[in-house]
Amino acid sequence: MKHFVVGISGASGAILAIKLIQQLAAMKHHIDVIISPSGRKTLYYELKTSSFTNLFSKKELQNISIHKITAIDSPLASGSYSVDAMIIIPCSMATVAAISIGLGDNLLRRAADVALKEKRTLVLVPREAPLHTIHLENLAKLSQSGATIFPPMPMWYFLPQTIEDLENAIVGKLLALLGIPNSLTKEWGAKL
Repeated sequence: MKHFVVGISGASGAILAIKLIQQLAAMKHHIDVIISPSGRKTLYYELKTSSFTNLFSKKELQNISIHKITAIDSPLASGSYSVDAMIIIPCSMATVAAISIGLGDNLLRRAADVALKEKRTLVLVPREAPLHTIHLENLAKLSQSGATIFPPMPMWYFLPQTIEDLENAIVGKLLALLGIPNSLTKEWGAKL
């Protein structure tokens, strides 16, 4: 099984992180999770919970390790700790800006910096609209440095009926990007 780091920052769209972690855990991948203080607030506002672990089953939690954002001595802060990919979902523009200038002042940002320097897969899921020039320049800089920018834009061709359909399609496409087969989304041209 693979090993992923999932960062949750303070942008809207926390449900996407939860669905991604649930899918990875159900497939028995190991997930290291880092949540920023603003990410915790967003989880509370959007999902009405103050307990991250309450969002998962006991079975899913067996594959999830939670790291304090202040734990800069965590193995995740070192390039010698091998992971398959890091995904920051949702990724706030403050986090984008910090990573784009190499600011590793907390574990979330340091782990992203490590992913870039070690040439590992780093996927950023920015959830902001509209974007101004500084946002775009920071995202372009990160893309040029090796990060994949994955805006959570819905796909309408599969005729979604619910918000959950849209969430599943976005997470399914993200899983496919990570090389993980899944049934959350349909390929264009597939029978709907």
